[in-house]
Amino acid sequence: MTTDTAKHSGIRKARGLKLLLVNLQSRVRIISGLVLFFYVLLHFSNHAFGLISLEAQEDVGHLVKSFWRTAIMTIALYGALAIHFVLAIWSVYQRRLRAIPKIEWVQLLLGISIPFLVLTHIMGTRYASAAYSINDTYAYVLISTFVFSPFYGVLNSAGLIAAWVHGCIGVHMWLRHKPVYSQRIRFWCLIFASLLPVLALTGYLSAGRRVIPLASDGDWMAQYYEQLNLEADEVFSWIQEDTGFVRWLLVAVFILLIIARIFRLWLQLRRQNIAVTYVDGPTMRHPKGASLLDMSKLCRVPHASVCGGRGRCSTCRVRILESSAPYDPPDESERRLLNRVDAPDDVRLACQLKPQGDMLVARLLPADYAGTNASKIEPWATGRERIVAVMFADLRDFTRTAESRLPFDVVYLINQFSRTMGQAVEMHDGRIDKFLGDGFMALFGVTADPQTAARNALAAASDMVERLDELNERLNIDLDAPLRIGIGIHIGPVILGDIGYGHARGLTALGDPVNTASRLESATKEHQCVLCVSSETIEIAGFNQIEEKKKKVAIRGKKVKLEIHALDHPNELWVEHGQEEIAR
Repeated sequence: MTTDTAKHSGIRKARGLKLLLVNLQSRVRIISGLVLFFYVLLHFSNHAFGLISLEAQEDVGHLVKSFWRTAIMTIALYGALAIHFVLAIWSVYQRRLRAIPKIEWVQLLLGISIPFLVLTHIMGTRYASAAYSINDTYAYVLISTFVFSPFYGVLNSAGLIAAWVHGCIGVHMWLRHKPVYSQRIRFWCLIFASLLPVLALTGYLSAGRRVIPLASDGDWMAQYYEQLNLEADEVFSWIQEDTGFVRWLLVAVFILLIIARIFRLWLQLRRQNIAVTYVDGPTMRHPKGASLLDMSKLCRVPHASVCGGRGRCSTCRVRILESSAPYDPPDESERRLLNRVDAPDDVRLACQLKPQGDMLVARLLPADYAGTNASKIEPWATGRERIVAVMFADLRDFTRTAESRLPFDVVYLINQFSRTMGQAVEMHDGRIDKFLGDGFMALFGVTADPQTAARNALAAASDMVERLDELNERLNIDLDAPLRIGIGIHIGPVILGDIGYGHARGLTALGDPVNTASRLESATKEHQCVLCVSSETIEIAGFNQIEEKKKKVAIRGKKVKLEIHALDHPNELWVEHGQEEIAR
């Protein structure tokens, strides 16, 4: 028993170390990629100044060159280039190509093309400057590409575009599951990513058109050659020879990579294939070593997996009914997750289980689960925990108002109210979660910090009250009594996720703060006030407490009463805090 325990402990440590190395590799690859992306960004920006003048382009180019050619930035740039290249080669060697998504295939092919497209430019500028002391000014680049070698100018432009698209895909893949990367941010990033290359290439061509006539001016060219610092006529021949050597070196690296992939495939084919049978079908055969989820993907067997196989959800869990060989026990993180769903010992996560022999398993969630392919749906589909401010608002005594009206008039009135309140919420970066007849639920802080969320919710409440007064004035002739509203606000951690089906699917929040905010909205009736907000929300917003407005309310399911502020108008908080109006 002691031997088995020691063995399992050693396995867990090895898996933990492997996971640590994988995470470190991922972080290093992201950091090196961001350094290279920033370099391409500055390069494109430099080109864009050609729309102004050749002099402006030259001056900006000098600043950019001075920045990157300091000792620290040179080490950072070329270190990032080497690290990113090596990690990319290693990733291509390791990954199962059939499991790579289409967008990553595009990124991969662009990445392979980049070294060959930009090699001549790099060797003719930075390398020529370091090895042969050539003064590679912007005019030198333009003369070289537009006068002497237009073909290399086309290659250089194609290489820059390939590098830009490759980097944009990488940044998108890095940010896609982060809360800050909202649909609005994605839209503006797409506009920027599309516009910058157009401006850069237009500026590059514009500068080229200006420099071509100058090349026929003998005096200008004499000055150009003097600034070039050309020590010998054979320098450019030497640079071409060095470029050819590096190009063949790159070809050799990719040939070796292909050979290594073929050898790896040969080793996999020599391994013993194992058969994994799902009780509801089918049976798949695959070399051991891969996780059960990877086997399913590679054999095109549908399998639920909301988090994409990262061990962050339990939707891929399976029950092991039979196994012809022992398999590794779950590590600490997998066991912790399985304990949260009260899974028995024979249940494992398919993304973490690596079968060592023939198996009979049962999927515990249907393979057609809506979240099976997490890459094709919104990031919120995976469920994210986040601190948000939840608001519930409801019209007071609206049933009595509606009884004396025609149904179409009631619909018109509710739509007027909903539109007015919705505009107030959106103005303060809130999201309408759902409309509930004559009320609604709104969320603040989906992409903001807790203090901003609390402040925006309170600012929106004040704006809603003022807009309701304006609506009452517009509908004064049609209303027997002014419309009144009750608002409840509470902040706390919730689970945000895309919930529902078809057109009814949308972002919503689940958790105790939702129930609490709903209870606070109901409490406005008991305390005859407009707003009931938890003292915790006021504290997080950074506002002063108002002692005479404090109340205690009972929350269903909680033994301790919640301290709240019952306010006749949300502006009381802002006035108490020393501000006459809400900053909009």
